[in-house]
Amino acid sequence: MNEKLKEAYERLDLPVDITREELNKKFDLHLKRRKSNSSETEAEAYEEEFLAYKTILDGLDQQEIQEAEDKRLEKWGAFSGIARKSENFFRLYKVHTFVSIVVLLVLIFGGNALYNQYQAKKYEASLPPVDVTIMFLGNYESQDPSGKDEELKQEIVNRYPAWKRVKTEVVYLPSTGGEGGGALDMTYIQRAMAMLAADRPNILILDDATFDWIGQQQGLKNLEPFVKSAGLPLDDIRLKRIKNTENGEEWITGVDITDTKFATDLPIHSRKMIIGVFGEGEDKNKSTDFVEFLVGQMTAK
Repeated sequence: MNEKLKEAYERLDLPVDITREELNKKFDLHLKRRKSNSSETEAEAYEEEFLAYKTILDGLDQQEIQEAEDKRLEKWGAFSGIARKSENFFRLYKVHTFVSIVVLLVLIFGGNALYNQYQAKKYEASLPPVDVTIMFLGNYESQDPSGKDEELKQEIVNRYPAWKRVKTEVVYLPSTGGEGGGALDMTYIQRAMAMLAADRPNILILDDATFDWIGQQQGLKNLEPFVKSAGLPLDDIRLKRIKNTENGEEWITGVDITDTKFATDLPIHSRKMIIGVFGEGEDKNKSTDFVEFLVGQMTAK
């Protein structure tokens, strides 16, 4: 018994083997006496007695807990002391142990992530540079559930060997009409504009509704020189025009390549493919060379 608890029993003149029931009765009596006496000196004395009662009650609580624990550990027999120490150790250090395990897991998975990132960068460095970025923007759906579209990229390179590597993005932008026509769904337009501004693809492949919308942004290049170079008549119905707001001239900014050998059975869900070109300098040259290649397939039919 600790000194504080011993003093509490002496203060109240109670036996150390007093039961909780007897102690509660004396505590109730103490409260009644406190209410009937209100002098300052007596109030201080009752306050000290109250603290003593609380100390004894806390001691009885600890005693009951200890007895329950002793009973629970009886099954260990002679090893009950070791079992108690083990439980106390894990109780005291469970937070430290948990934190240590979390830190270890973070180091393991973090290290694994860094290693995977290193391997990915190493693999990326071994690949040829990206020739162009192609964005399929409109009522298109990828056939690759992973979203990586590796088959689509490879098929594009296979069908146009001048490129060694391409980057593709498929951005779903549905229209309210059928077969790619009608008005665009406004809930998707904002997302499409953000992706166009952030990624700035070299080549756009669009459906009818998306071409009509993009054409108003004045971002597509004039393809007339490259159409002429490939020998396609300028009155061909597959050529798509928009009016230049600066000089009022009509420019050929899109070519319908849906029925070309290149676009046929390309691994992407689509109905219409109209090609347009963004970009400047070398990127523009690679893109317009590709347009000439496609128009050449159209004139060969």
